[in-house]
Amino acid sequence: MDRDVGLSWVERFEPALLLSAVALGLGLARAAPGAAAVSERVLTPALMLLLGAIFYRVPLRRLRVALGHRRYFAAALALNFVLMPLVAYALGWLFLRSEPALWLGLILVLVTPCTDWYLVFTALARGDVPLNLALLPWNLLLQLALLPLYLYLFTRALVPLDFSLLTQSFLLFVLIPFAAAQLLRRFLSGAAPEQASVILQYAALTVLIVALFAQQGRVLFDRPQVVLKLLPPVALFFLLASFAALAVGRVAAFSAPSRAALACTACARNSPLTLSLALLLFPAYPLVALTQVIEPLLELPFLILLAYILRRAT
Repeated sequence: MDRDVGLSWVERFEPALLLSAVALGLGLARAAPGAAAVSERVLTPALMLLLGAIFYRVPLRRLRVALGHRRYFAAALALNFVLMPLVAYALGWLFLRSEPALWLGLILVLVTPCTDWYLVFTALARGDVPLNLALLPWNLLLQLALLPLYLYLFTRALVPLDFSLLTQSFLLFVLIPFAAAQLLRRFLSGAAPEQASVILQYAALTVLIVALFAQQGRVLFDRPQVVLKLLPPVALFFLLASFAALAVGRVAAFSAPSRAALACTACARNSPLTLSLALLLFPAYPLVALTQVIEPLLELPFLILLAYILRRAT
């Protein structure tokens, strides 16, 4: 992806900007409970705008080139669908085996990779976005195929999948933003639209973070003990995932943008499928669904920090 032009000040202050958005969202959750309802209506359009801005900076010709990177695909899929599920199960056993509902929730949220959010942090880390965008359909299809197997192996429960939810998420958060962005590219060119897309990316991401924490942040105040129990396994998962991805990238002699992309897809979890499955399949265990809410709140600061470190390293 092209480097951001004329916006070095944004990049320098980006971690402070995004973490300030986290603080503002938590403040709204604490001081204005009604902000949650408003924030819920903001999340979908903000994420669509954010991904559209990122997709605008990904020409179709780069996607065609990315599809030829078979070694990268093999490494990413092995990390996402073999190593990371085993790590998630092991961490649950290590930290949460006395809390079966939290252990189940942790498995559900960590065994499958994210299918949209990871592109945002790939862009922020100056990773190879076309490469990870070309990976997205595989992440989506394989989690559809393998999630029942994971849940059966790890929880002894074979479950149905909500294909309508996945189809809707893919349409809203991938196909529509990507089609709109590529249509705009046909009519706009030059440095000014590129700069505008970067400004939109940061503005939409800031709004999205504020809305997410305003909507869900109350959980952190109401159930602090659950957050404290989940923090060690989730934090260790992110550290192990990032180290594993960077080590694999170095052994495979990937470029720095490819290593950053690999780290982002290995670390970003929070598939849009899992919260619905938690509510549908385990209504008697509210902690399972609560885990799906808490994990993104813990994941986001880590991904912000990871993106900043990876970008500084390139």
